[in-house]
Amino acid sequence: MKTNILTAIMLALAILVGSCNSPSDNALYREWRLEKYNCIATSSYGLTQVNGNCDFVLQFDNTGVFHCTTDCNTISGSFEKSKTALKFSDISFTELACDNMIVERSIVYNLPCIKSYEITDDSILVLKDDKGHILMELIRYDLPDESLCGKWQLEKYNSIVITSNELTDINEESDCVLQLNNTGFVCTTDCNIISGNFVEDNNILGFSNISMTEKSIEGIVSCDDMELERSIEANLHCVKSYELKNNTLLYLKDIYGHILMELTKQ
Repeated sequence: MKTNILTAIMLALAILVGSCNSPSDNALYREWRLEKYNCIATSSYGLTQVNGNCDFVLQFDNTGVFHCTTDCNTISGSFEKSKTALKFSDISFTELACDNMIVERSIVYNLPCIKSYEITDDSILVLKDDKGHILMELIRYDLPDESLCGKWQLEKYNSIVITSNELTDINEESDCVLQLNNTGFVCTTDCNIISGNFVEDNNILGFSNISMTEKSIEGIVSCDDMELERSIEANLHCVKSYELKNNTLLYLKDIYGHILMELTKQ
């Protein structure tokens, strides 16, 4: 009788351990967007930033199959993981002729060299070789809230030339629009463009790969000293969350909940 009870306990523990390691509980199994990669055109281990206009998505399926879609081609195959160890195999690559295939070829070159992975904050994935060098850096790729996507008119912002938390009203003669979509963001002002990527998850919001043109046009108020553009750029780096009201009013907030930008839906 004791033997039967012991066997039942051991069986229950085995099932419990198995369920804890279930693929459905693993943070790796989802879509990840490539941000930086080890470029085959360079000799160092320094990572190259992916062009903000490009979209490279790596998807891990819990069946052990992966797909990587690029702007032109598809890379696919199998993978095996155990704890933090990761190995890619049976890699295939469609070779449609594209203007620039350096990223695709770099991914195909890097994948067989990957031996481990690390996920931080449930949002950043790094793939490493056997010496611990990072070969690819990716961010969690989830379709943002549909209510968040679209064009937003900037009404007020946290100015870099004002020390208080009070927001500054946009000049009535200025026109500043922030457009959010599935692949990134573009913010247009009277004379410059700010663009990059963003990640949203349950009211958590973060902007990355932010770049800005720096044209100063004499005679246009917002372009004389670029205070507006530089304030927007600084604010985007600090945004950590957002709040939507009636799907028409958008607040972008910092880590302390202070409002950095106030926008209305166009």
